[in-house]
Amino acid sequence: MTNRVLEQYEKGQLILDGTLGHLTTKESALLQIFWRKLLEAFTADASELKHAPAAPADAAKSTSKRSDRAQSSAAPSEKSTSSASSWFGFGAGASKSEAESYRQTVKQVAPQGSCPPEFAAQGRARTIRDAFWAATLCDHPDVLLLRFLRARKWKVDDALTMLLACLRWRLDEEIDWAIWNGEAELNYALLQRGIGAIHKTDRLGQPILYIPVKMNDPSAQPAEQIIDYTVYLMEVARIMLHPPAEKVCLVFDTTDMSMSNMDWSFFKTFLHYLEHYYPECLGLVLIYNASWVFNSLWKLVCPLLDPVVASKVHFVQSAADLQKFIAPENLLVEYGGKNQYKYEYVLPRKGENQRMSDDKARKAAMAERQAACNAFEEVTRKWANAEPATNSQALADERAKAADSLVAASKAQDRFVRARTLYHRTGVIDDDLHIHW
Repeated sequence: MTNRVLEQYEKGQLILDGTLGHLTTKESALLQIFWRKLLEAFTADASELKHAPAAPADAAKSTSKRSDRAQSSAAPSEKSTSSASSWFGFGAGASKSEAESYRQTVKQVAPQGSCPPEFAAQGRARTIRDAFWAATLCDHPDVLLLRFLRARKWKVDDALTMLLACLRWRLDEEIDWAIWNGEAELNYALLQRGIGAIHKTDRLGQPILYIPVKMNDPSAQPAEQIIDYTVYLMEVARIMLHPPAEKVCLVFDTTDMSMSNMDWSFFKTFLHYLEHYYPECLGLVLIYNASWVFNSLWKLVCPLLDPVVASKVHFVQSAADLQKFIAPENLLVEYGGKNQYKYEYVLPRKGENQRMSDDKARKAAMAERQAACNAFEEVTRKWANAEPATNSQALADERAKAADSLVAASKAQDRFVRARTLYHRTGVIDDDLHIHW
């Protein structure tokens, strides 16, 4: 059987079936039905949203709200004196004399005036409508819905259930708070190690996320800070996903890894998040230089994978193998490529988040985006409730124009509600969210 994922690289062309602008008549009708059902649910109370299927029992989980953890970590306290005692239930990985870096966040070492101000909470989403528009961020709304439709094999009811559970997770996990604070609340040492670095694109134009497993040390920080870092990476990657490239290429480098580098709870959490909260965002996984240690672990991991995810995993052992997927000029030197990039974490700079303190400008940008949401929603209701045969080109053009206005308003708002990241700081992401590799 042909592996469609690998077929794309052989032909040098993305398979765009089921994506925006590449829908069959049937798929367009299913998207229309999806929108109709979602809009019918918009006025429901967001607090009644159901949770997604529970993560595996031994997966890493948050035991408190992000905002609560941040307040606790900011308060001075004595060093841990016993590995059995800890904050938030994490102590087994910490030594009796806890290293300063174990919980140290970026805001504790960044220059004064460089981190974002206190979170300007807009109040918890009252309705599903509120939760949905908060979750779309700068995405074209159709792109978001199509991810869930493809993930659920175009079964509309299943896709809607999945989407609503994702909205519940984003509310419970305070993703808006995480985006606002960005790196300020992340573990500083974790960012310095470069466990996840996004650089350049593969041969299909998909951003490359490098994960050198040997840099992972599960005992070097609380498990919840690993979860926070994972969410940060996924949300940053979302900024870089521009149609037609809607997925990432993951290079999972197992060179010199040992059993101590593997974090099963994190790995299972990562898979759970990809499957339930960031569907259809993974394009390819390249397992590089797999050792006997990883091969042994893989036999245990493989049965846990969804067949669709498993089809995206490919083992490579050499630079020549990697270059089938990544052009030499984009592949890092350490992997046999020509790109000289070396990951280095750069601390926030004084004043880079100053705009976030401008309440008047932020509220104006939010009002403009809300108006754009209303306009798109209005024309989408007309489109969703019309018979497919009666949907005119004029209505389609009106809806496309409203979507463009919404994306533009969302990008204008983004600079007031998202802390600048390493990728903003180094010029990869500009203020208009264009990507410059």
